[in-house]
Amino acid sequence: MFDAHAHLHDTEIAAKFDRIVSDAAAAGVTGVCSCGTRPEDWPATQALLGKPLPLICVPGFGVHPWYADKLPHAWMETLEGYLDGNPVAAVGEIGLDGIRRAVPADVQEQVFLAQLELAERMARPVVLHGARAWGRLVDVMRAHAHKVPGFVAHGFGGSREILARIVDMGGYVSFAGNVCNPKAAKVRAAARETPDSQILIETDTPDLFPAGGKQAGTGAGGKPLNQPCNLKLVLEQVADLRGTDADTLADLTAANARRVLL
Repeated sequence: MFDAHAHLHDTEIAAKFDRIVSDAAAAGVTGVCSCGTRPEDWPATQALLGKPLPLICVPGFGVHPWYADKLPHAWMETLEGYLDGNPVAAVGEIGLDGIRRAVPADVQEQVFLAQLELAERMARPVVLHGARAWGRLVDVMRAHAHKVPGFVAHGFGGSREILARIVDMGGYVSFAGNVCNPKAAKVRAAARETPDSQILIETDTPDLFPAGGKQAGTGAGGKPLNQPCNLKLVLEQVADLRGTDADTLADLTAANARRVLL
């Protein structure tokens, strides 16, 4: 299994990092894409690569839309430096967000476009955040989708129409723990309909904890902290929705992840 999106640098799980990656490997996770979300956590993401990990770690460096209005003057130069020093790193997690309204949409879009242009210039895949903004995100991506080596719509929760547009642009669509929720009708429908060649699975560690999963602890507000070993629950749920066996889907999604991220 390949966890297509996580945040292993996150301070909420830092004290349990060694156990978390050990449990992930024991559960059958062979790789993870771990994304930074702002300049402050890029050093911690970089530091993951210096650890003797029992799985492949593909780093991502980017500015999440939640932080697009609080950037230091030279953030783009710093981001380019991290990417230049890590030839397999993705640009991510980047995109647009419709949940937290504090960051103006035009500011989000300006920062998003700057990072897409950097990804194009450096020929790097991008990892996208589009929560409650999938429509506008796809509109923006239309002019850029074929200028980057690949892109991942992480934690997808958009409509059937948006899914079709992403697939038509050659994007990969990744599903997380919310697919395990019987009430998440749109997510579960998309998990059924995404083509074999473009489907991925993820945990979004330490977020999107799936029901019945193994907690990595308790975070702010008492939320259960997710971890990559819970990828097996996502895998099994998606396999069930698609009418296939888990081993086949594990091989398929891992091959897709390697193709777009490595």
